[in-house]
Amino acid sequence: MRRLRSLSPEYEREQGGNPQRPLRGRSQRENSLATFLAYLQFCRLHPGYHPGWANQLRIFDWIDERRIEMLAEGRPHWVPNDRDFEQAMRDCWDDLVKP
Repeated sequence: MRRLRSLSPEYEREQGGNPQRPLRGRSQRENSLATFLAYLQFCRLHPGYHPGWANQLRIFDWIDERRIEMLAEGRPHWVPNDRDFEQAMRDCWDDLVKP
């Protein structure tokens, strides 16, 4: 009798939509890049926000918490948009460094 074996993880196809399995390298890099580009656009559109390192870390911490919530809801490929960054700015306003 022949024994079946599965492909190693690096050769498996990515399956979008299974929240139990973490994102693989390429999808995770694409989401990270899209998130950073959305952050840069947010910085351009909101002159009241000071884009320093401390503020970026605070905002991205909020975004990471939101990403965990979205993963729990079954949306592993969630990328924040301008509205999400505005909400993060409002929620973190007291902790942000002002210019």
